[in-house]
Amino acid sequence: MSPEIVIASAVLGIAAIIDWKEHRVPNWLTFSAWGLAVIYHTAHLGFAGFVSSLAGAVVGLTLLIVPYALSGMGAGDVKLMAAVGAWVGAAATIHAFLWIAVFGGVMGLYSILRSGEFAARLGILSHAAMNLLKFRRLDLDLPDHAPVRILLPYGVPIAIGFYAYFVFGGLI
Repeated sequence: MSPEIVIASAVLGIAAIIDWKEHRVPNWLTFSAWGLAVIYHTAHLGFAGFVSSLAGAVVGLTLLIVPYALSGMGAGDVKLMAAVGAWVGAAATIHAFLWIAVFGGVMGLYSILRSGEFAARLGILSHAAMNLLKFRRLDLDLPDHAPVRILLPYGVPIAIGFYAYFVFGGLI
């Protein structure tokens, strides 16, 4: 197993444990992992390593920036994807993202079912879908009560998704 995968796996494991317990991925972990990845790849491959590491980080950041902007996840999750992307490169990050989406979706669905909010959220989603299909303005009629805030430590599916990619390869 390559040193890049070993280090990325360690970073992912630490992040998943902290995120599960504290619902946050700390900056000291993500920034140090990213910085070390850039230094490592630059030292081993020169400018090409620098560019490869930077490209992996940009891809990781880009894949999760929209969910973050929509308040679907925390900044730590985005920075974790960027840091691990810097270690494993752009192509591996894209392939792992597909695994992450599967595990994140399963975890999210389980969390919604467990919260008792499934029917309310399904109603909102179907209403939005019907408006989109009819080319109407997206005007959500939210329920009278505020939906329960469901905290999903997304560092866990990020870690599991990368591990699945490391073991099984890509989904496409």
